[in-house]
Amino acid sequence: MRNKIVGKFVGAFVLLIMLSVLILNFYVGLKLKGEYEEKISKRLSSNAFLVGDLLKEDIAAGKHDIIQKKVRELAGKLNVRVTIIDGSGTVLGDSDKDPGSMEDHENRPEVIRALKDGAGESTRYSDTVEYNMKYVAVAISHGRKQIGVVRLALPIQEVESQFRIIYKAVLTGGIIAILFTLISGYFISKSIINPISEMKEVAQAISEGDFNKRAKINSEDELGVLARSLNRMADEMQLKMNSLSSMDKMKTDFVANVSHELKTPLTTIKGFIETLENGAIDEKDNARRFLSIIKKNAERLSNITDDLLKLSELELGKDRIEKKRFDLKDLIKDVVLRYSHLITTNHFKVEQDYHGKSFMVNADMQKMEQVLVNILDNSMKYTGEGGSIKINAHDMHDHFMISVEDNGIGIPAEHLDRVFERFYRVDKARSRKLGGTGLGLSIVKHAVLLHGGDIRIESIENKGTKVAVTLPKAIQS
Repeated sequence: MRNKIVGKFVGAFVLLIMLSVLILNFYVGLKLKGEYEEKISKRLSSNAFLVGDLLKEDIAAGKHDIIQKKVRELAGKLNVRVTIIDGSGTVLGDSDKDPGSMEDHENRPEVIRALKDGAGESTRYSDTVEYNMKYVAVAISHGRKQIGVVRLALPIQEVESQFRIIYKAVLTGGIIAILFTLISGYFISKSIINPISEMKEVAQAISEGDFNKRAKINSEDELGVLARSLNRMADEMQLKMNSLSSMDKMKTDFVANVSHELKTPLTTIKGFIETLENGAIDEKDNARRFLSIIKKNAERLSNITDDLLKLSELELGKDRIEKKRFDLKDLIKDVVLRYSHLITTNHFKVEQDYHGKSFMVNADMQKMEQVLVNILDNSMKYTGEGGSIKINAHDMHDHFMISVEDNGIGIPAEHLDRVFERFYRVDKARSRKLGGTGLGLSIVKHAVLLHGGDIRIESIENKGTKVAVTLPKAIQS
């Protein structure tokens, strides 16, 4: 395939150059021929005027022998045929023939034009020398009187030999150009076809599911742009495939996590019901304790179900924003106040810092309250007694930034990318002991994204965690 395309390119180059050479040869030949003829005419004309100036005194005096002698000498020096004709057409001197044996030249076109306009020329067959000649004639004046004509002639074959040299040079140049084009065209075609072939291989590999192959083309032309676009497409498809693989794993993990989260309370409920059925119901103290455990696990199941439904609605976009204007600063203080007993009991040091004149926002107050509750609840769960929690709010011109930073146990770096996944726990045993469904941060993330905001977590193990939420002031419903 590559060779066929290269052949087409080279063939096209050669055909184009051959046509160009033929046209150029024809044009240059005509142009040079015209210029050469004009140059010859000017040279003959200037020489004719010179001869006229040298012989006009002899012509006026009628010195025919001297005229004939000088004509032959001048013709030898100028390498042309020289003819002197008087005003009536009689030949007074000729470098090739005896003037007496020559007929009158009054009917010669170049002579007629010279006598009329001062100069004339023609190209025609000469009866005297019996081959084609180029004639140039100029009038000779003595005083104010026109006394004759000087005519210079050059055999056409000399002119045509010069033309043949010109045509040969142009043709030789054309052949060299074609050979050069064959060689350069081949390499130029290869330079164009090789990247295309490379990109074809990449495209074929992508079509077969191999997204690792890349086109190694660094040029800045259209082929380079196309190659980079193809590589970007392969990168994006590779990312999508990785994302799909990751999503498949997340779905598998999610199903396993949901099953485990539901199975644990269900197993507990079932076990205690069976215990009650086997006679423990008659033991009042144990019966009440068992019923309390059943109720607690039933509430856990209810919480998991509620959070799953809430998360599903957020992900599917069914849970819309119900906007109202409220003060974020007041909301943060209310949420902190809700945890005042826990703060006092665990001797937490909670600092609140607000930078900005106004924190009025038009958003969904319930969802933003849910976001703050989940973040603050996590911070307190994983910060030891007497720990420090800092809550900062900043007015950033077109958005608000709220951050909650603690000096708790932190999150290992390898877990940071997954903390927003449903049911994902860094320390499963500790998380279950502290309570919660494992869906809090997933709900927080989707609630923030639903408002057009962003959330990020920074954490260092055994040093603490910082959760930052950005919320645009102009929230679209």
